[in-house]
Formats: sequence, C-alpha cells, structure tokens
Amino acid sequence: MTIRTPNEYISRRERRQAAPEQTFREAEYIDRLSKSRTPVVVKLIDGEEVKGWIEYYDKDIIRITRDAQPNLFIYKSRVKYLYEDPAGNSRAREAREAREAKA
Repeated sequence: MTIRTPNEYISRRERRQAAPEQTFREAEYIDRLSKSRTPVVVKLIDGEEVKGWIEYYDKDIIRITRDAQPNLFIYKSRVKYLYEDPAGNSRAREAREAREAKA
C-alpha cells in the first residue's frame, strides 16, 4: 500500500480550471447594443433605473439617450448592471414600422 501525501488528495473540483474573473466581453456587448440602438435599462448602484439607448461609451462612461428626457452621461463605476429593455424593443419596432409606413 502506498502512502499518499496531502497534496495527492486533490478533488476533481479542484483539478478543474476556474472560470476567468473577467472575460473582457463587456466592450463587445455594449458596442453591439450601441450600434443596433437597442433600448436598455441601466440599474444604478443607488437603485435608480434609467431607460434609453446607448449612444456613446468609452472606458469610463456610457451616454444614455432618452425619449423626451435629457440625455445622461453615467460613470460605469455607478452602474450595477444593464439589460435589454423588453418593453422598449416592442416600442422601437412599432416606431420603425410607423416610419416605414409613411415612406
């Protein structure tokens, strides 16, 4: 019988490579949202929600363009998370269809 050292008792979970802390895909996602003018909801760390679409972004800020309200520059450090606005997508589609019908 061989005697194993504590280092030889590595569980299967510990042998797996951990997922990376960051994937650096944030810029790609925000770029796609910006180019397609996808309506988004931005949840800030203080709980406030801002709705609009991303017109501009860089490493520190996001510019949110809103309908009938002032546009906002938001520091990324103040953003808790953002997601595509399901209600906004249908409104944007309806507005686009109305513009096409007029033409």
